Parts: sequence; structure tokens; C-alpha cells
Amino acid sequence: MLTNGSQSQRIFGLDVMRALAIIQVAYSHSLELLGAYWPPDLSISYVDGVDLFFVLSGFLVGGILLRSLEENELPWYKALLNFWQRRWLRTLPNYYLFLFVNIGLAYAGVSRGVLHTNTWAYFLFLQNFHVQLGLMFWESWSLAVEEWFYLLFPIAVHGVLRLIKLPIRYAFLLATMVMIILPTVIRFSYIDGIESLFQQDLIIRKLVVNRLDMIGFGVLAAWFHHYYREAWSKLKWFAFIVGVLGYWLATIPWSMTNVGYLSTWYFTFISIALAMTLPVLSSWYSTAKFTKPVEFLSTISYALYLVHLPLRYFFLDAAEGLSKSETVLLYAGFWATSIFAAAAIYRWYELPFMRLRGKVTELLVGRSAR
Repeated sequence: MLTNGSQSQRIFGLDVMRALAIIQVAYSHSLELLGAYWPPDLSISYVDGVDLFFVLSGFLVGGILLRSLEENELPWYKALLNFWQRRWLRTLPNYYLFLFVNIGLAYAGVSRGVLHTNTWAYFLFLQNFHVQLGLMFWESWSLAVEEWFYLLFPIAVHGVLRLIKLPIRYAFLLATMVMIILPTVIRFSYIDGIESLFQQDLIIRKLVVNRLDMIGFGVLAAWFHHYYREAWSKLKWFAFIVGVLGYWLATIPWSMTNVGYLSTWYFTFISIALAMTLPVLSSWYSTAKFTKPVEFLSTISYALYLVHLPLRYFFLDAAEGLSKSETVLLYAGFWATSIFAAAAIYRWYELPFMRLRGKVTELLVGRSAR
């Protein structure tokens, strides 16, 4: 769940993708607040915001790694350390802040979570690596997928470069294909005994070893963007139309109750479809004033992802016995409070850590960060 740097570098199309992702996630998690007055519109559930985050993260991370490899300005081990510190100063402070928040909520009995001798696994992103603990902090499953990808993929790329001695172009592609194919194969090994959507969600959808491929497809898109820029530009609208149609075909209602399909090829088809929208979205720049709300939501999306569920617990307690109009006000209050809290966290907690990245790079490489 990465954000671009300065405003001058922002790509509005990617902000749209990120904003849509966080809106869908927060919406799907907040339906319980609406009670029986507004039955959930299940059609929006066919757009999974986490899938958008995964493919987008892969595209951005893939581009960063490719540029670093092509520039070849650092020894490989320093390049690895620099990549990781920049990712971790972006992601870990918020993660550990909300890990402690969720531990506190579980201890106080505010959330539905429980503390256990295995709670330590959350500190190492092992809560859903190959088995699902499901103790608390359930939204952290997707963050574990991303963190393991950030750790493993650069190692895979540098390993191929040094062991097989391939050119960067092909070493990067080979490592990417490994990160796509291996999780796909592992998914098939997990499908025995999967008989319900609940099991599919816990055992297939939310396990690290089963989901790394979706980020890998985003990285593959970055590879095409880097080495085939002319085709990327010329075919962008064709790819976009095929991607949108492909997404629609992959999520038609009958398929969304097919447990076997949802446990295996669904993730592959969705990943390809979303990746094919990136040529258009990554070339969509805008400076119009109406884009500011979208950019704002995109910027605070990581904090909003983490803060909205803890806040929901408190709003659920207040939702009982309300009239229809009171429920509307409560729901609006939930969104307003979540956005305000996310903005505050971004401004006074997340951003200061991100500003340290340049200083750490300078210390690491012995000169100013570029």
C-alpha cells in the first residue's frame, strides 16, 4: 500500500486505483453498521480492494527495483538494505502501532479478538504464513503478504543475477515468474477439503504462501513497462478494455460461489485483468482541483486501512437500537472519524518516519539519497 512521493510526481490514475481500493475495503468492513436498514449490495464485493492494492504495490515496487538494478550504483548488499529500509520505514511503524492497538482492544474485550501464546507470530508476520491463526488484527493478513514479498523477491532477483549470471532483464523476469508460478502451484495443494467460502477465505485467500503471485503480476507489469515502453503506450487502451472485460468475466455472479474456481484460477485471472489496466492508469496525470480528494484518500489509504476496523468496534456498540435516520448519521460519523484519524496518523506519525528514509540511505551508502 505504497504512496508516491511529492505531489509533482503523483500519477492520478494510480491514486484512483488506490482510493477505490481503500473505499471498497472500508465499505465492506462497515456494512454491519448499517444493520437491517440497508441490505448489503453484494455486487460491490466482487471488486476486492486488497487485490487492487496487491497489483499496484507490485507495479510500484517492481519499477523501483528495476531502476535500482539498471543504475547499479551500489554494491548488491547495500542496494538490498537500502530497498528494505525504505520499504520498512514506510510500512512497519504503522503496522506495529496498530498491532499494539489491537492487542489492547483484545485485552480490554472491546474487539472480538483473543490473546494467545501464538500472539508473538504477529510481530514476525507469521500469523498467516502457511496456517491461519485468526486470533485478532484480521486485517493484517494482507500486510503480511506484502512484507514477505518485499523480503523475498529482491533476494530472488539478486540470487538469479549472481548464481545464473543472466542479464538484469532476464534475471528479473525469471525471479518474477518464480514468484507467480510457485504460489499458484501451492494454492492447488491446499484445495483438498475446501468445501465452503469461509474455508476458502481463511485457508486460500488469506495465506501468504498462496497470494504472493498477485503482487508478482504487478511486478510483471512493471517489467513490461520498463522494457517495452512503446508497446505499453500504443496498446494501453486495448489492454485496458481487455482488462475490464476480463475482470467482469472473472467475477460474474455464478463464478463467485464456485469454491474450486475461487481457490485457484480466480486469483490468476483477476491479477492479469488488473495488471492490464495499468498502462492507462499509469499514464493518467491530472492537476485539476477535483483530483485533490482522490489524492488525499490515496495518501492516507494505509493509515485508513489500519484505523477503520478498531474504530468500527466502538461504533458497533453505539449502533444498537437506532432508527434509520440515526443509523445514517452514525455511518457518516464512522467515515468522518476514520478519515480524520487516518489523516492525523499520516501527518504526525507516518510521515515523520518516511522522512527518515533519505537520512538512512545517506548513512547506508555514504552520500546523499537521490
